[in-house]
Amino acid sequence: MNLQAVANLNQMSFHVLIERVESGYFMASVPELVDCVASAETCEAVIAAVQEKVRARLANIEVLTLEVANNPWTEFIGMFEGDDEFAELAAELRAERELDINGTP
Repeated sequence: MNLQAVANLNQMSFHVLIERVESGYFMASVPELVDCVASAETCEAVIAAVQEKVRARLANIEVLTLEVANNPWTEFIGMFEGDDEFAELAAELRAERELDINGTP
């Protein structure tokens, strides 16, 4: 297992979803951090509130990146190399889709 620490928590980026709810308030949530949800009367206020929730959530945690070395899909790379029947089928599909060998229309 290859774990790497995120060097600078100040440089992390998150997606923030902002929506206006029926009561007229704004709701903001961070999908990457399930507990980071805020509501406020204005868009600016909800952004500030959710930023504070993210800062509080990250204050006492360590963020690591996990790299997976043996991606199971890599075993299929090149499995049809040298297979004339597959090459013929691929050529027919390209022709049907009007693509050349480089994949350009």
